[in-house]
Amino acid sequence: MPTLTAAPAYKPASASGPAQNVPVPVLPAVAKTKTKEGLEAFTKYWYQLLDYGYQTGDTRPLAGASAPGCRFCAGLREGIEEAWGEGRWVVGGKIETPAITARLAPGQDAYSVVQVIQQDVEIRRPDGTLYQDPTPSTNSGSRASATFGPDGWAMDEIGFIG
Repeated sequence: MPTLTAAPAYKPASASGPAQNVPVPVLPAVAKTKTKEGLEAFTKYWYQLLDYGYQTGDTRPLAGASAPGCRFCAGLREGIEEAWGEGRWVVGGKIETPAITARLAPGQDAYSVVQVIQQDVEIRRPDGTLYQDPTPSTNSGSRASATFGPDGWAMDEIGFIG
């Protein structure tokens, strides 16, 4: 009988190094449905992918959940890739979405209104020193537009509210 080994424990990033063993977010089954609940679940998942990108520098999952024409999505991916360039890593930047309300009505664009809380973001050099001044934490509202297609939901565009 094979022995089970525990998955390596998650370790958050610090001045000593990048996060380790960051779990890849999993798309919930309901997020594959063209329903209000599905759009809300997809929106939460998309922001989890954004958080994953900050923690790992890997923006491929985020790109896969974003429509090719999403300029805001592309800008976020480029920013993360730049932050992680030349051996750097991100400390902090944890993203939470405590409130998501979707609007899905026939003949209208589907979107979610999202409360997005992000912790301070520090970019560290290979020696652990700060690359630039930390970006302060935020608590903001966003309007996240998405389209449901043959492969499920895709994020079309995001704009700030307020």
